[in-house]
Amino acid sequence: MVSMSRLCALFLLAAAVALPQKISFGLKGGVPLTDALKVTDSSRYFSDKAPFVIGPAVELHLPLGLSVEADLLYRRLQYGAPAGAASTTGQVWEVPLLAKGRLPSLLIFTPFVSAGFSFRRLASLANGRGPTVGGGLEAKLPHIRLSAEMRYTRWGASTLKSALAGLTSQLNQADVMLGIMF
Repeated sequence: MVSMSRLCALFLLAAAVALPQKISFGLKGGVPLTDALKVTDSSRYFSDKAPFVIGPAVELHLPLGLSVEADLLYRRLQYGAPAGAASTTGQVWEVPLLAKGRLPSLLIFTPFVSAGFSFRRLASLANGRGPTVGGGLEAKLPHIRLSAEMRYTRWGASTLKSALAGLTSQLNQADVMLGIMF
């Protein structure tokens, strides 16, 4: 068992390392490349791809080009019956927690890779989680950083499968994201 003095020393060391680090806040947004829903019975359902994904982001910069990022992303989903009945619109909230590594700069652009886990809440139906990987380019300008990235998430299970027969949530999700951080 870890003694209390060792635990306190560990917290003090972590605080000393984290204190001088820079924290960035900003906005991430983009376009999904995949539909959030998969129609398995087209006689009962249709699905419209969400037109966008958007939300706030925070990043803690660490030494050696490393950082930790957390986002709160919103996407809309819509499904309905093909016979002209009213469609249903839902909300998906995702929280990606990512470790980022920046590679050596290429002129004004810095390539980066990211990996971690994403957690989602699909309307009021179910929760999901899955590993997320990504990569892209970042441009550091005076007072802001602009980024373009591609992210892929592999969800662990379909969260709608048991709720609605003929309609499931996709297991594979890909997004093209743009970000502005201050």
